Amino acid sequence: MKWNTAKKLSPEQFKRLVGVKPATFEDMVSEAKRISKLQSKKIKGKKRGPKEKLSWRDKVLMMLMYYREYRTFAHIAASYNISEAQCWRIITTIERCLIKSKLFHLPGKKTLIPHVRDGVGGSDC
Repeated sequence: MKWNTAKKLSPEQFKRLVGVKPATFEDMVSEAKRISKLQSKKIKGKKRGPKEKLSWRDKVLMMLMYYREYRTFAHIAASYNISEAQCWRIITTIERCLIKSKLFHLPGKKTLIPHVRDGVGGSDC
């Protein structure tokens, strides 16, 4: 599913299909843009080459599709009409940008499950 299709969905349908709320999705897009621009200034000659085919929303949607549906890079690449290698590059780049931002991290296991810290919980966690 591309962004042109996803933007027409209701918030409930969007969350169900994509896995995050539309507001969270927009936060992910803006944060990925911000981090990427910071990184591109560090690399000399980064602005060379052809213009990108996909928008930032499509790129983030592609990454979420990869995690939500467990689709292969080949399937995602076919639906976006790009190569499998380019699909992998886009998804891993967006992942790295969002990891660097630290806005979308979950707290650690000890924070989420307080009884494990106290030694009360079982070892099955």
